[in-house]
Amino acid sequence: MYKLKILLVTVLVVIYSSLGLAGCGGEQKESGGDGQAVNAEHEATRGTGKESAVNLLAKGQQIEGMSCDYVITAGDMTMEGKMWVQGEKVKHETKAEGQNIIMIFDGSAFYTYTPAENMAIKYTNEDMQGDSGEVESPLDYTEDVNEELITELETENYEGVKCRVLLIKAKDSQDEVKMWVREDYGLPVRVEATDTDGNIYVSEFKNIKVGALPANTFELPADVQVQDISEIMG
Repeated sequence: MYKLKILLVTVLVVIYSSLGLAGCGGEQKESGGDGQAVNAEHEATRGTGKESAVNLLAKGQQIEGMSCDYVITAGDMTMEGKMWVQGEKVKHETKAEGQNIIMIFDGSAFYTYTPAENMAIKYTNEDMQGDSGEVESPLDYTEDVNEELITELETENYEGVKCRVLLIKAKDSQDEVKMWVREDYGLPVRVEATDTDGNIYVSEFKNIKVGALPANTFELPADVQVQDISEIMG
């Protein structure tokens, strides 16, 4: 299951990144084409009281902290758990082979903690070779979205919450990401990522609670035995 976790995360990150969602510096955005359509949509929303898709997602970046349950599905494989996020700190709790596994990134190091064994393994970014094994949180999907790639499809209730459905797709690619974004928080509650082969990877975020989290949320119990992976690997 832990290997599945890293596999699913890697696939989602690759698809999300391949769409060029990040509006980074460098090349200037070309006018016309899809960009004109989106800009026209933004102009149309002015004076109507309707938030633009970009401003909707920007609300998610204002959230100080949050927690939720998650379910990730890829084909016939499913993984579920809970997560807590605040700033750069992230905590996940899931099960592997019948045991609870807690994964924590405290802003500087990554820990895999097994409560039943009262033991944790410590990793750094160098140890993980850039892959921390973290599941994408709802906040990750709201960062630096390229407005020219967004098409708004509809507004609908998803599990009792009013959401706006956004499709993010590059013009010259079959990869796409479809998101159901809550109107109140600006956070996605469902993300469907489709790759060029037609494979669909679904992330669902349930029971979302927003607000600052206690400081000890991202701390290991004081009596946990911590082993450094670099020492284990010699």
